[in-house]
Amino acid sequence: MSLYQLHRAVFDFMRAGEVGSSRATEFDVSRYELTDDERKAFDNRDIAALYQMGLHPVLLNGFCRALGYGRDEYRKILAPFGRPEERKGRWQK
Repeated sequence: MSLYQLHRAVFDFMRAGEVGSSRATEFDVSRYELTDDERKAFDNRDIAALYQMGLHPVLLNGFCRALGYGRDEYRKILAPFGRPEERKGRWQK
């Protein structure tokens, strides 16, 4: 897996969107050495797959925002991957 290349592609995609809104739609992902699964997840904007591949949470947040997702929208997408808190406070027995 080329996780660095995936991180670079997502970062560059977000930067292209900041510079000009029309450039983000013309983003060429073929210049990055991504595996087939990574390319498919990036092209399909599959947030859950990108999360499972290990995309950094800050980049995932920015990517979702660049795509127009609100915080509650991508929180619902990632909810199945969350784990409940297992620690307890000193006052809880």
